Amino acid sequence: MKLALKIRLEVDEKVEEILDSQSKILNWTYNHLLESANTMRKDYKVSLSQELATTLYSERGLRDVVPGLKTIYPFLKTVYSSPLKNVALRLSQAIQEYQKGQKGKRKDKVKWPKFRSWKRKYFSLQYDEPWKGYSLEAKSLKLQLGVNAEGKRLSVIVRLVESFPIEQCRVKQLRIVKESGKFYAVFTIEKEVIEVEKENLLKPLCVRIIALDPNHKNLAYGVGTDLRAIEIDNLTKLKNIDERIDYLKSRRDRCVLDSKLVEYKREDGSIHKHYEPSRRYKHFDKLLQKAIVVRREQTKTYLYTIANKLCKEYEVIALGDYVPHGGGITTKMRRAMNNRSLIGRFKQIVEWVAIRSGRIYLEYEEKGTTRTCHKVDCSYVVDGGLAPDIRQWVCPKCQSFHIRDENAAQLSFLSTNSSNKFYTYNILI
Repeated sequence: MKLALKIRLEVDEKVEEILDSQSKILNWTYNHLLESANTMRKDYKVSLSQELATTLYSERGLRDVVPGLKTIYPFLKTVYSSPLKNVALRLSQAIQEYQKGQKGKRKDKVKWPKFRSWKRKYFSLQYDEPWKGYSLEAKSLKLQLGVNAEGKRLSVIVRLVESFPIEQCRVKQLRIVKESGKFYAVFTIEKEVIEVEKENLLKPLCVRIIALDPNHKNLAYGVGTDLRAIEIDNLTKLKNIDERIDYLKSRRDRCVLDSKLVEYKREDGSIHKHYEPSRRYKHFDKLLQKAIVVRREQTKTYLYTIANKLCKEYEVIALGDYVPHGGGITTKMRRAMNNRSLIGRFKQIVEWVAIRSGRIYLEYEEKGTTRTCHKVDCSYVVDGGLAPDIRQWVCPKCQSFHIRDENAAQLSFLSTNSSNKFYTYNILI
């Protein structure tokens, strides 16, 4: 299993300019290779040349073009070889995904790659080999760059905001990214996951189990072996953040995008032209990106806090397999059910935290649990189901009073805690 560890970096203005220049060169290389790929694509449709097909559609075809570009454009030598070759590999992967979509080898079709704008999205520096091109001493991260005109190796040193918490031997690659004006080091860490299958895993009385029923009115409702029922509320601030994002998008989109013409002469004598947005556009776009980061970080912190608490209290966490499929009568309802629903991410995070903490994560089929009485000697099923606004109901057969979500969680708990079952779970080592 590959995991990502993201740590913020402390950089000064000089180092920021160097990293930005490296990213701009990579972005230029991507666009240059894409322009060449577009030309090869047109030529291949006419000539059906096998050489063009190998270069354009193979996994490493465009990668082999990069060394020749260094002789034509010497400024490419100022970038370390690993990030530079990964530009071509990323483009080749995008082209291969397009080909799979055209041939029906993937579920959804993707479009042909487009030219990238560095101002719209930062081009990350990817060192794809373990500790090659970068090194770490305490909190100091040294990044190797390319060579200058005299052939001297260039490098920069940045500082991690927090200590590196994992053994360095587990690191497989490093990416340097920039989000909302701040730099981050994203380490890819590889750990082994073992799948274990065992019968009657939940039979011992000492095992603490909780069954969670995911919903839209709340994030989830759970019933555990500790005789407690818990209701996990949705993130209340999410609606306010979305309204803030909508407001900033509206203000930004009313500003002039192509406000100022920038024109200068390149080294080869050609004229470069591009438009820059107005100052108001830049101002609102900066605020918008900050609001998006706030939304992402708040939802991430909220879900991880809940997952860690559950794994601390229970050995087995079971979640229903409900997946939102859209729908909704009004626009507000559809947005609340689709955009603000955290059920999918909640499942992924609980599963990952359970594996990391040595707990067991299970996913059960929850179809029909809401309208079925959880009493073992009853199991009455309401014809036609229960309307969404009915939060409490009385079973016509056994006259038991049920809270809608609690009844579904109890029925799911009985299914999870039943004996003579084989359970499969993962262990992280």
